[in-house]
Amino acid sequence: MTRVALLADIHGNSPALRGVLEDVERAGCTRLFVLGDIINGHDPAGCVDLLQSGPGRIEALKGNAENYLLIPDLEAFPKSGEPYYANLIRLLRWYEEQLSSAQLAWLSRLPDTIRWNGACLAHDSPLDRLFAEQHYIQGIDAKYQELFFHSPGIYPDTASAQLEPILNWMDADAVSQVYVGHTHVPFIAWHGTRLLCNVGSVGLPLDGDPRPAWALVEQTAGEPPVVTIRRVKYEIGEILEIVDFHPDAPDFERPGMQHAYKKMLQTGIHWRVHLIEVNP
Repeated sequence: MTRVALLADIHGNSPALRGVLEDVERAGCTRLFVLGDIINGHDPAGCVDLLQSGPGRIEALKGNAENYLLIPDLEAFPKSGEPYYANLIRLLRWYEEQLSSAQLAWLSRLPDTIRWNGACLAHDSPLDRLFAEQHYIQGIDAKYQELFFHSPGIYPDTASAQLEPILNWMDADAVSQVYVGHTHVPFIAWHGTRLLCNVGSVGLPLDGDPRPAWALVEQTAGEPPVVTIRRVKYEIGEILEIVDFHPDAPDFERPGMQHAYKKMLQTGIHWRVHLIEVNP
């Protein structure tokens, strides 16, 4: 039997990642896949360091954050003057300042999808990564298209009509398993012999449970995989201290945002709910 770990959406939360990597090692995993959104949080460099020195064989792919970060000529983006994109570019530049040139080079080499043992791994949806052109907006340079489409991802209650294209593609491409992150809500669902699994979030769970989530896949030759979502306790006070150390981070410019972000870490409930509590 082989044991493989899959995790996603670290969001710069190095204490949570450290706790998960320790659990991965305890579980005896010989291989680890990271499904993107590593750096969009308050200790991006610490998270990259942990992955590069982690246990066993680690392979990672890009999430939205890494793809955004690596877009060239962001200041020349046609909508850079609009408030939303101006704020996003400031935040991306802040992440960039936290990372070394070697770390940025490592991130740039990550693929958008990984195939492994009959499975396809992607950050949000394999169709949105493999066939990104279907979402392109006419007249916009290809290098900027990523900024215009944010995949809805795959949830446990995603409608059958939205799942059907994925399942049909799996049949056509001989893919038996799909593993994703992006939504921060873990689930395991079998559709006949086809498996869809969202591995949840390490750094920012949003299913009402603030404990980091990751997926353990146990595979015996000739048998379907056994997949388990594991939850891990960690010293949440450490990430709260890191957040407090960066009150000047661009994502905290909005009044009450830093408080709402910390409450999200503590509750596993989206920051928007907590921001409404601060600014009703």
